[in-house]
Amino acid sequence: FEMYVEVDLLNTRAFPSWAKINELYSADMHTLVSFLKKRIHCSCLDKKYKEVKSIPKLGLCCNTGCPLPCGKTERSLTMCCSRCRAANYCSRECQVAAWQGHKGECAFYADLKAKFESEQE
Repeated sequence: FEMYVEVDLLNTRAFPSWAKINELYSADMHTLVSFLKKRIHCSCLDKKYKEVKSIPKLGLCCNTGCPLPCGKTERSLTMCCSRCRAANYCSRECQVAAWQGHKGECAFYADLKAKFESEQE
């Protein structure tokens, strides 16, 4: 919801981060509790956060043929597409393997981002 507000209402973002939305959809406990804790102030979430904060947050590889289980890897190890910044990958090999499928959307998102940035100036 916050990304919708940033894109459509506040005009502070060119497009939603689909990678982050997908990560939240299939979130690990650390990601989910962190997300809820920022939005709901409750002592029970503070307690749960203390339990899960040592669990590494997981990210999703955008390569559909990723060899990792469910395409999940530690988020701090993921790399995003340097052109559009809309796709995350677990390795350079996955990025290269997914390029043919990503090329079209990459151009779209890069153009959208460039247009947005030129309108902000």
